Amino acid sequence: MRYIYMLPAAFLAPVIHEMVKAICSAAQGDPTPKNTGRLTLNPFKHFDPIGFLFILAFGFGWGNPAPTAALHYKNRQRGVLVTYLVPVLVNLLLGIGAAIGVAIMAAGIFDPVVAGNHNLFVRFIRYHFLETDLYVVGMLLLSHFAFINICLAMFNLIPVFPLAANKILLLFSRPDTIARVNHYEKPMQIILILLLAFGIIAQVFIPIVIQIVRLVWGAVI
Repeated sequence: MRYIYMLPAAFLAPVIHEMVKAICSAAQGDPTPKNTGRLTLNPFKHFDPIGFLFILAFGFGWGNPAPTAALHYKNRQRGVLVTYLVPVLVNLLLGIGAAIGVAIMAAGIFDPVVAGNHNLFVRFIRYHFLETDLYVVGMLLLSHFAFINICLAMFNLIPVFPLAANKILLLFSRPDTIARVNHYEKPMQIILILLLAFGIIAQVFIPIVIQIVRLVWGAVI
């Protein structure tokens, strides 16, 4: 049953990440996203079935990486930072926003003061949806959306191609370091997949994600 609630978030979170990356790169003069058909709101252009399955199985995954070419940026360093950091921040903010939404909905269920105050919206929710199956389903969908978006933001801090941290690390690296990293790109990807499959990535990042969500809930409730 848990996987049913994960499906929308597992699909949307990486799609949004890659969509934002394509938009950011194109906004800085890079024609690559448009030329490759990635400057589009069609979610299936940004969808990767393997990355989707990894999210369902292990909590972390990826979308279809949007191709970019930094040589088209007027300012290469700024362009790479914007193109790869903004999608991470978008996932993080979406996750925090969803966590806030869950906290508000939970407060509506468990706090009669919140549920019964004079806010018209809260009163509408209270009398039409609160404590119904639809309300609970909404909370579960939103909570998974929060966790998966924050997980995706954390996952992109791993400096392995094509994750965001890899591009940012190489941006400030010497040519010989870049050559070595590129040489070991495939072995590093295999190691990352194994770490995911054996739950090592989850052991490292899930406690961080839980702590972030708890901080958000603590600030709201």
